[in-house]
Amino acid sequence: MSNDKWNEDDMEKRLRHMPVVEDRRSKEEILQRLKNDARLTELEEPKNIPSKSKWPSIIAAVAAVLLLTILIPTFLQQNNEVSMDKATTSESASTIEMENSEEMQSEDSSDTSVYTKQIAAPLTNAAYPDDLIDHTAFRIGLATDQATIVPVTFLIPNERLPEGLGSSPDAVALYNEYANTIDEVSLGFTEYHPYMATISSVGKQVQMKFSADHSYDRSSATLEMLNLSVQDTFYVFDEIRFLQEDASPVTFDGVGKVEEPLIITGNNSRQAYYRFEKSDGEVLLSTNFGKVYATVEEALNAMKETPNDIYSSVVPDEVNFTVTDEKNKVRVKFNEMLDLDNLPYEEAMQLIEGILLTAASFDKQVEFDQIKQDQWGRFDFTQAIEKPIGANPKFLINE
Repeated sequence: MSNDKWNEDDMEKRLRHMPVVEDRRSKEEILQRLKNDARLTELEEPKNIPSKSKWPSIIAAVAAVLLLTILIPTFLQQNNEVSMDKATTSESASTIEMENSEEMQSEDSSDTSVYTKQIAAPLTNAAYPDDLIDHTAFRIGLATDQATIVPVTFLIPNERLPEGLGSSPDAVALYNEYANTIDEVSLGFTEYHPYMATISSVGKQVQMKFSADHSYDRSSATLEMLNLSVQDTFYVFDEIRFLQEDASPVTFDGVGKVEEPLIITGNNSRQAYYRFEKSDGEVLLSTNFGKVYATVEEALNAMKETPNDIYSSVVPDEVNFTVTDEKNKVRVKFNEMLDLDNLPYEEAMQLIEGILLTAASFDKQVEFDQIKQDQWGRFDFTQAIEKPIGANPKFLINE
């Protein structure tokens, strides 16, 4: 620190002894000297750089505003359309479905064959004589994916019947005309018709001449399905004769030569009807693999129980009835007053029509007792109900 202090004192002393510098020139001389200094006069004056025009910036700002004005409403509209898509999808689908249903039922349909379920009409599992006003019934046994046969009654508008069929075509004529037009798969059945045979009739006998490559005798089950199907299809005839193409008796594997005709039970099939649900969820009424009962009382009482895992009872657990056979009709009396409106409509209809179809297979009408409603749907319970003429009606419109 002593050295630093010395240096500071020494420097201070030296600065004090420096000579004083004075400029004795006048102001005028200094100004003149500055004017005459070439270094100052050679300096270039600053260039006048033109300022950039403000118009491009203004135009760009205006363009940006216009662009936002266009894009924002468009974006909002698209966003609104996207948000509305889900809300309108089901409505559009329903509209399309309704339009398709109307087209299917329209007489102006250009399809080769159109089949519709009863959409506008109440759900029903049986066809009645009143349904034959301006319609012809075409009954047929259709196959399901559970190796069962279900009876179906197609109602054909009389005005659509080909002239060659006449006014009252029989079951064979109807089958030969329409069997190959039925789209069984779209109806929820398996492809089975037309039969691999030439079909004709002689009097009250049906003759089926099987093609050499038929497969109906692959097993006892396929033969049983054939028997059940022809029973439902040619119900108005008395018998069916199974033949080869040369008209000789056919030979089935496991059975041998079939020389005796198959008796058709028709309106005396003596069977009980049950609830059957197809794989597509549609519920139909059908017999239990064609099981036959000795009496109508036995058949109606059998309906109260579920026979297997394919068919189920149409009689609710809380409902019971007694059966009395009275010549041409059967009296069904419920143990307690039955209010049909307390049951789901489909279940109530299946109960009533299951009983009617079962009694009809014994060629009998039904008179009900202990039903709260005197009138319900198409039924008048103050009197015997007319016999149904077929099960599971569907409308058939064929161009």
